[in-house]
Amino acid sequence: MDIRELETFYEASLRPVFGEQFRIIHERNDVVHIILDGEKEDFFFTLYGIGHVHLYWCNECFIFDQQRNNLVSSDTFGEIVFEGKLDVQKLPQIIVDLVLQLRDSSFLSKKERVKGEIPSGYDNIKDYIIQAGTDNPQKNSYELANILIEFIC
Repeated sequence: MDIRELETFYEASLRPVFGEQFRIIHERNDVVHIILDGEKEDFFFTLYGIGHVHLYWCNECFIFDQQRNNLVSSDTFGEIVFEGKLDVQKLPQIIVDLVLQLRDSSFLSKKERVKGEIPSGYDNIKDYIIQAGTDNPQKNSYELANILIEFIC
């Protein structure tokens, strides 16, 4: 899958949910911003090629990177880093699923627990517990590898 195919996938998956607020902005051939909340731009993600995505939600950043072990602590400080096995063919659906979970919720808090180091030793591997506010009392917790999102009414 190339970057254009990814754009098509995200547009088909997310435009029906976000409507006119959904926008695609091309920065370069390999950098694309997908805006989910229109002019507000508090909920969006950036594709850096096919194996690296930053998802921004309520001033929090989720990092999905095929080259995770090349990142250092200055790259990941304060961010939420996905530590699961990253298959670039499955990554687009992972992003769509996470976006749909985070939609219509707001950030409340984040707890981090260090559970190891990457092979170089230049960054920590962490588990994250994110608490998100929602008006939906039936919304269940969502777990994605080392990331747990608890929804609170």
